[in-house]
Amino acid sequence: MGMTMEELQKMRDADIMEADRAQLADISDLKIDREEPVENRIRSYLEQTGNPFLVKSGEYILKFSYGEKEKDMNDRMAEYVERIARIHWGS
Repeated sequence: MGMTMEELQKMRDADIMEADRAQLADISDLKIDREEPVENRIRSYLEQTGNPFLVKSGEYILKFSYGEKEKDMNDRMAEYVERIARIHWGS
């Protein structure tokens, strides 16, 4: 799934109060293969969510932001996927 920077910026800037809960992926339904390389995990996340910044968890809408520090989006996404895996499957 190829996204332009303009598309990503539009997704990032989306107003959480205007988000349509029915259109958002539920984070508990996401399946990420931890054996895959980070690039594939990110691609899978993007394909499953459609928007890397907005998802839902049950009745709650979650908005993510990614810092522009030493770690890039690949690093942050890897940390996020690992954190979710620990929450759901322990380790």
